[in-house]
Amino acid sequence: MTDNRTTQSSKVLMPPSYKVVVLGESSVGKTSLVHRFTTNKFDLHTSNTIGAAFITKMFSPPDKKERTVKLEIWDTAGQERYRSLTPMYYRNAKVALVCFDMGNFESTFNTAKYWIQQLDLNNSSEANSTVEVRLVGTKMDLVHDQNNNEIQEQIDDLISKKPNIKQFHQTSSKDGTGITELFNQIVLDIDEQFFKSYYERNQDTRDHIGDMLSQRQASISNCC
Repeated sequence: MTDNRTTQSSKVLMPPSYKVVVLGESSVGKTSLVHRFTTNKFDLHTSNTIGAAFITKMFSPPDKKERTVKLEIWDTAGQERYRSLTPMYYRNAKVALVCFDMGNFESTFNTAKYWIQQLDLNNSSEANSTVEVRLVGTKMDLVHDQNNNEIQEQIDDLISKKPNIKQFHQTSSKDGTGITELFNQIVLDIDEQFFKSYYERNQDTRDHIGDMLSQRQASISNCC
């Protein structure tokens, strides 16, 4: 439960930033996922991302307005020639959305495994910057029931071997299924201490600046 000071501070301070990086093979629908979330639109002819794209969105779960965050989303290019650049985009990220195409499972799931392995290495080397991993299946509207059991078995097997995977999410950018729920869950799972520390730290800074300005105005008033 949020304390009074945190709630009061949130009314006067900008919400905290929360960095999210989106990883996965080219054409799995990373950009469409971000676009659906930020604009609630779908474009069948979305171009491949070059390097990375950056977009922000103020967001909170519908019934948890005190948990508003400024999501800073980095949509990375999936082409292999950009892989050497990608680590700079997930540095200091809070969450990594590792995406694969449920309609083109085998190759894109192998690439997802690669990125999860890279994030494992990052988490091992950056003790103070652990990235939460969420496995995201895209294009679920293309999956036929007869293939779903086999896909789910491989997903379950991966999750059992990779405890750093927070959760598996199924999404469709085409019809919007699972997109808002994904980001809702990201924000709901943020530790309460993250918000409390942010607002206390920044409110203390604001109070200090306010005191300095008041003293300066009093000094000017006294001398004139």
